[in-house]
Amino acid sequence: MINPLKKNKKFNLKSKIVSTLMIHGKKNTSEKILLKFAKRLQKSTSKNFKGLLQLALINSTPTFKINEQVIKKGKRKAIKSTPSFIANESLRITTSLKSIKHVVSKSKGSMFFYETLAKEILSTSALKSQVVDKKNELQKQVLINKRYLSKFRW
Repeated sequence: MINPLKKNKKFNLKSKIVSTLMIHGKKNTSEKILLKFAKRLQKSTSKNFKGLLQLALINSTPTFKINEQVIKKGKRKAIKSTPSFIANESLRITTSLKSIKHVVSKSKGSMFFYETLAKEILSTSALKSQVVDKKNELQKQVLINKRYLSKFRW
């Protein structure tokens, strides 16, 4: 269990991971992937599985997200991107899990999904991953356009 900032709300990390990995409602398949991933991660390193996973989530958790709006002017379409602050701890963890899943699914190779997921979690916990690079790039982009944050209600 991870204790977020508010004391009354707790969530289970396993259920978050299973729901993120689930495709077409096949919960059994995502639980199998989670089990194989945990075994692979445990074999590849002597560190604690849960500690590594939490460290990887902390390293890949974004503070900001970019909302994109499509604005139509006649026949033209323009995309307006505005940064926003992710206030909820649960949403931050969900977005970091989704970004890890996206990077793993896009990686091409002969390895299975759970093997690349274990490899990505190890590299994310060591701050050497594509997910961490994307997070840092996003935060730089938001801080460049911080004039939009003046309208945000803290």
